[in-house]
Amino acid sequence: MPKKFPDFQTDDEADAWLQTADLTEYDLSDLKKVRFELARKDKAISLRLPAALLATLKAEAARANMPTQRFIRMMIEAQLHAEKVTSGRKSSVRETTPAGKDAA
Repeated sequence: MPKKFPDFQTDDEADAWLQTADLTEYDLSDLKKVRFELARKDKAISLRLPAALLATLKAEAARANMPTQRFIRMMIEAQLHAEKVTSGRKSSVRETTPAGKDAA
């Protein structure tokens, strides 16, 4: 029968335990994926969304167990990454001039 993880009070306790622990002896089924955001967020934008879209975003963020702004940022990053991967196709985003007219 697999062992349960011990409870730690500090990161130092956990680090010391990990130095000698054999993780193959432990039950890893309850672990959850965690994504750390270490990059500094130093710019802000204001974005107006339809109420229904915002409600959907908030519900999806809650389902993913993360703050709404982080969820939106991750969705934007994923979309941009997907566009890079498929950069051989024509982008669906049209370039515009500062005056708002289509670029030639």
